[in-house]
Amino acid sequence: VKPMTPRCSVPKAVPVGKSASLHCHENEGFPKSTYSWYRNSEPLSADSKSKPHNSSYSLNPATGTLVFHAVHKGDTGRYSCIATNEAGFAKCEEQEMEVYDLNIGGIIGGVLVVLAVLVLITFGICCAYRRGYFANGKESGESYKTPAKPDGVNYIRTDDEGDFRHKSSFVI
Repeated sequence: VKPMTPRCSVPKAVPVGKSASLHCHENEGFPKSTYSWYRNSEPLSADSKSKPHNSSYSLNPATGTLVFHAVHKGDTGRYSCIATNEAGFAKCEEQEMEVYDLNIGGIIGGVLVVLAVLVLITFGICCAYRRGYFANGKESGESYKTPAKPDGVNYIRTDDEGDFRHKSSFVI
């Protein structure tokens, strides 16, 4: 039985130096299919050492797996897979894989900005602490004074109040 169109799985974007796995699978064909991969319509050999600039991958024709151990910019391209057996072959549609550089300068700049902000915040907190903005009332005693509690007695004297004297009849 001729193979059906295989299912291909190709990552859309991979950073330089990272690994990438491409998969191709078809289970309708009999006898079992073998797989070959193509980049930009050119076949990739099972032995990656045959072309020195392609020495970073391994290809397993039995499972249809193509693994790049450490991708480089030259690995960018359109990838497709062909499943083949004695009855015929079938090809999946080409899929684009982009290999991109990490922006190391941008990452370092971002880290430096974050560190500068943390230093400024720490400096601001230290200055505020030294000036007493974080002082606790129990520690300094001068930050907050409670008002004296009134005893509830009014000491207002009016003019019609005279001096009170005990009369002799009160004396015992």
